[in-house]
Amino acid sequence: MSFLGNKKLKQQEVATKMQTVLTGGNEEEIKQAWIEFQNAIVEDIKSDFEEYQQTGDKNILAQRGYRQLTSAEEKFYNKLIEASKMRNVQQAVTTLTDLTDNKLMPETVIEDVYRDLVEEHPLLSKVNFQSVRYATKCIFNDHTKQAAVWGEIDAEITKEITSAFKVMEITQNKLSAFAVIPMGILDLGPTFLDGYIRAILKDAIAVALEEAIVKGDGKGKPIGLMKKLTGALDGVYQDKDAIAVTDFGVKSMGGLIAKMTKNEKGQNRPVRGLTLICNANDYYTLVAPAVRVQNMSGAYVDNFAFPMEVVISEAVPAGKAVVAMLDNYFVGVGFSKDGVIEFSDEYKFLEDQRTYKIKTYGVGRAICENDALVLDISGLGEAVIPVKVKGTVATKEQA
Repeated sequence: MSFLGNKKLKQQEVATKMQTVLTGGNEEEIKQAWIEFQNAIVEDIKSDFEEYQQTGDKNILAQRGYRQLTSAEEKFYNKLIEASKMRNVQQAVTTLTDLTDNKLMPETVIEDVYRDLVEEHPLLSKVNFQSVRYATKCIFNDHTKQAAVWGEIDAEITKEITSAFKVMEITQNKLSAFAVIPMGILDLGPTFLDGYIRAILKDAIAVALEEAIVKGDGKGKPIGLMKKLTGALDGVYQDKDAIAVTDFGVKSMGGLIAKMTKNEKGQNRPVRGLTLICNANDYYTLVAPAVRVQNMSGAYVDNFAFPMEVVISEAVPAGKAVVAMLDNYFVGVGFSKDGVIEFSDEYKFLEDQRTYKIKTYGVGRAICENDALVLDISGLGEAVIPVKVKGTVATKEQA
């Protein structure tokens, strides 16, 4: 494996560990996982810096994900480095907005983070993911309503058409990531500081977003695929009932997918782009044995009865899976005009570190209740290929 491949693998390992402990770990485990995650990124950044100092080859930086900064980004990072080295950091960062043209972290930094998120994370790449920048509300089509009609327009029809759209408040859900910046990183310059901040943001936000998309309860966070869209109690949306499945055959899966052909109003709709989401352990111990068979040439292939792609997510609980039309799950992420980055004293660290809180806002929910079904896969059996025989087959004794 290449040097770059080893680095990527290590970062993925610590990011996966962080997601696991965030799901079920205690405070001490979460803190330790975060420290390991941060240290892995710091180690990689410093290694890249040392190699660049020796070679001066910018192509190496580009291959490893470092960007050519815009003038606004370079100006911002230089001012951030300057402010971070001052004695009164909080005041320095507060006045940072007066020192930059756009008065906050350039939006191109955050947009690049989300672009990388979509490219590198299968689940995030499949949902309807949109950056809404500074918008405070977003509008999306409610497929349970009729959005076009034939004939003359009257008041009743106008009401029906306008009700075909739902409005979601972007600013109601805050997604904050804490970036602990060691003083040593500040000395490496804007390009490497940008690489560090984007790496921290990318994996921290990915963990939080994936968790929310799968099972967010809607209270201060998106409504996850595993939650009902109605009947919230004190703002908390309840779990969907899990449907027990013992096989992924035509009859079993056909019956499940048929539920998805109706929207909340009972109207017919097409089913396309199905995805099965489960955690890695359940995939290898339950799902793969239930769908993987050996073909005539001896190769093993996945034999789903209907076209379906598998996405691994550690946010899915053990023994459960989700079948979803992910294109019907909307995620909108934006920023505040008041600023994206601020100094934070919520967490106390060593003197040689600076802690910043990077703020974004977001919403997420499926368009329709039946866009996702929750399955209980704990009883899945191994795949069996049925064989039909025409005529009479003689046994050994009869022959």
